[in-house]
Amino acid sequence: MMEAMNCGCGCGCDRQDLPWAGRGTKLDISGCRFSLYPMTNDFVSVILGALEKTDTSAVWSQSDALSTVYRGKLSYVADAVRGLFVHAWRPKVHMALEGQFSKGCPGDTDGDSLLNREGPLPNMPDIQDKHFPVQCKLALYPMGVSDYIDQIAKVWRMAEEAGLKPVSIHYATRITGDVHEVFDYLENVCRLMEQSVPHYILHFTLSVNSPTKEE
Repeated sequence: MMEAMNCGCGCGCDRQDLPWAGRGTKLDISGCRFSLYPMTNDFVSVILGALEKTDTSAVWSQSDALSTVYRGKLSYVADAVRGLFVHAWRPKVHMALEGQFSKGCPGDTDGDSLLNREGPLPNMPDIQDKHFPVQCKLALYPMGVSDYIDQIAKVWRMAEEAGLKPVSIHYATRITGDVHEVFDYLENVCRLMEQSVPHYILHFTLSVNSPTKEE
């Protein structure tokens, strides 16, 4: 009989009739699924061009009509997502990237990942000198722990310490900073959660060149 997995979050994932019952992985697999939205008539070439320029040799990747997913070691996954976003950036073009980092899901599997990569981050040499301001909305979900609000408080303080000016909004937190500061922060949140909780989800939206005027 297939043994059911239970993440302890009360989400019902211990039911044996669900398609992911009995799955799970103990491997060091992090993942990010995201969708890129350039607000321009030339959006197809922006998306495909960024995908082509991004070095995905250090991650397992797959794209479909709705989104792209990168899976592997966290540092390389974060590097690939950062690379794609920076490569897609255009001056004065409003663009958003909606995504989520995750690790430890009891419904995950051992496959579809690349874990044997070592060495430097492949995308950083091409993008490290490119800088532009980014707005970011994020919501953290530490799963399987009772002190989840304390975990969320930790990452709020991390944003303050990083100078990202966190602002609490309904159901999320907003931060603002240079693109590399924001991506460094997102990766650091993931690393903290790896050490603190069995399963986490970090949902985020990045936006550049927004036409929305704010006080």
